[in-house]
Amino acid sequence: MVLSGTRQKVGLGMAAMLLAVGVQTGLAQTCTTQQNMSSELYASLSEQALEIAAAIKAGDVAKVQAATAVDLVGNFASTEYLVKSTAPRLAGDTLRVTQIYQLDASKRTAGDTSEADFTCPLTGKTSEVDFGIAGLSPSIYAFAMVEAQGGPRAWLISTLLRKDGSTWKMAGLYTHARTAVGHDGLWYWTAAREHAKAKQTWLAWLLYGEAASLLRPTNFVATTNLDGLLGEQHDALPPELSDGLGPDTPLVVKGADGPEFRFTSIAAEGSDDGQRLNLTLHFKADGAIAPDKARANNTAAAKAFLDAHKELRPVFDGVLVFADSTGNAPFATDQKMSEIP
Repeated sequence: MVLSGTRQKVGLGMAAMLLAVGVQTGLAQTCTTQQNMSSELYASLSEQALEIAAAIKAGDVAKVQAATAVDLVGNFASTEYLVKSTAPRLAGDTLRVTQIYQLDASKRTAGDTSEADFTCPLTGKTSEVDFGIAGLSPSIYAFAMVEAQGGPRAWLISTLLRKDGSTWKMAGLYTHARTAVGHDGLWYWTAAREHAKAKQTWLAWLLYGEAASLLRPTNFVATTNLDGLLGEQHDALPPELSDGLGPDTPLVVKGADGPEFRFTSIAAEGSDDGQRLNLTLHFKADGAIAPDKARANNTAAAKAFLDAHKELRPVFDGVLVFADSTGNAPFATDQKMSEIP
């Protein structure tokens, strides 16, 4: 799977035929949706996914580690951090398994670092879910999604499980928010469409991006709906970004007092508590400078961008600015919109 949408998809009629006879596309990988797996397999995967999610909710690092594949335990630091940072966000939430996919990569060659692609046609629908996981070792896997709801912000806990004898062990953990300021990804998608119709290109483009970040389980998963969303976002691309946006193609904005700011990333992003929608800006900085000066520089960068796009001020609650310079940690500031002159 290629998230840009360049991956060639199987025709829907052919996909339905393949699903009907129990065969999936791909020479080395196959996918089974939860609608087509046995009740015993579904129960086993669901139980393991819920146990891991419950351990994460409780902040029980030891239990999560015990559920992790042995060969991955030695590099557990990032998972431990994710468990500790996610646990407080799930307090009071109810956990529920929403989707499970079995991904059979047992025919892959050991040491193959290429992307393992899985296409999962959905029963009774003209749509599919695609997985593209680089460097997957030969085995049988499952991808399980657990929704955490009931608290101030809905959350998603996704696990990549790997078959280990008669049990399933965690081979990957992915968590992220499902709502921002009380709204889910579909709400932001609808809002983006409305602003696109009103020719408010920048706002539409940013809200499409927020919708995608809330709806996508993780970066190696794509769906027919997400492909459609990303296509709409591309159609709403501001003319200034026609050459792309990144370190090699920054958006140059001139400040009121003369300095130029080279923005490399611009996005909408919900705050950690889910109560604010922030505008997040990254720009190239020349090097480390004194904190007071760096803070003033970040404010000037935010002001320059907002002066060029005044329609964004009423929509966003705050601005996160990151000054990125080679060899230094980014200098970050978090300001309310009212604090930007």
